[in-house]
Amino acid sequence: MPLIDLHHVTIKTQNLEATNEFYAGVLGMTTTDRPDLGFPGTWFNLGRTMLHIVAGSAAVDADGKAAPKGGASVDHVAIAARDFDAMKQRLIDHNLEWRQSTIPEAKLWQLFVHDPSGVLIELNFDVVNETGDAQGPGDDNKYVAGKF
Repeated sequence: MPLIDLHHVTIKTQNLEATNEFYAGVLGMTTTDRPDLGFPGTWFNLGRTMLHIVAGSAAVDADGKAAPKGGASVDHVAIAARDFDAMKQRLIDHNLEWRQSTIPEAKLWQLFVHDPSGVLIELNFDVVNETGDAQGPGDDNKYVAGKF
């Protein structure tokens, strides 16, 4: 029985409102229907994959303490995206710390940003799909906009 695709990724948060604002307001994801699971949360569409955000009792560890910030054993979540320049400007407009990178051999531009729970989000932009006037990161692979 072969694996088909990644169904969803779940992120625990102590601040559902800020997390929803990040994924919807900053990254532009859309929500989808979520059944009543007995705890607060949000489901976001992401192509054929979904992103599940859980809060309240579902966002604590086995000892009932707030889950640690960041990705724990998962290093980052990578998402395919379009319009590098517009997304970079959105990160700037929302006063978020971010960094950029380019991988010329793969024709890939990247933006990295942490969500409100400290999860590292990697946004990958296929240069071939960007508009002809897109600026991209150029040759600048430096960390920018704070102490990222």
